[in-house]
Amino acid sequence: MSDLDILKKRINSGEKIKFQEFEDLLAQQEAIEDALEIMRGNANGLRGEPFTLRASGLGLAIVVGHTQNAQGAYGGPPINQSEYVWNKDLASRITAACSRLGVPAKIFYRDNVGISGAYQQVLNWGATCVMELHFNAHMGAAKGTETLYDAETNSGSKEWAKRLQRAMLEALGTADRDLKERDPGGRGYESVSAIDIPSALVEPFFGDNVSDATKGHNNKDELAEALARAAAAQLGTLSPFWISAAKPRQREHCGLRGK
Repeated sequence: MSDLDILKKRINSGEKIKFQEFEDLLAQQEAIEDALEIMRGNANGLRGEPFTLRASGLGLAIVVGHTQNAQGAYGGPPINQSEYVWNKDLASRITAACSRLGVPAKIFYRDNVGISGAYQQVLNWGATCVMELHFNAHMGAAKGTETLYDAETNSGSKEWAKRLQRAMLEALGTADRDLKERDPGGRGYESVSAIDIPSALVEPFFGDNVSDATKGHNNKDELAEALARAAAAQLGTLSPFWISAAKPRQREHCGLRGK
């Protein structure tokens, strides 16, 4: 009997599995969905938007997690949207905030090209750093903010992840679940290890936790501004005015790390 079969048997018996086991299931699901997305794109002759080269300068790439065909977790009230839909809008708000800060930013999608295709576009565009947008879910039983990264592919990814984690905590006042370094096969690893620039995958809140979802919904503009300021600081374009303008919110405590 495979590990997956054993886990299914435990779930069918009504046992509550640990968050790490839930993450392992999600990693398998994402790998399958990503392969199917690439197959659909190939079958339909689609390759996403053409690759565009940027001549020079600094820039932030924003990858929207998941796809139209597989939209990720679903956020309950007051969000009432999937990860994919909610984060498409967040990405637009981040680029608008970046524009106000003088930071070049471009949105990329995994539709039709999968994770590898999206990050190839990021690389060809010439991004200086990249963030991939998600939100978490775990049957309403967990809360808080975390950022995924892989330090082996690019040594600057951990510091970039720290900037993003701090920015989200200040914007939302959520519980700090800390940074999570990914290993091969783990959830998010393919994204954060795809290319050799500072890379991170952000999980600002748990969409199926009412308290977290409300914070994400009510502070979406603040979240976008905070992530844009983190990018500006990363690229060295953030002025003292914008640093002083950031007002951190009081944070929650998430309790046990396993949740």
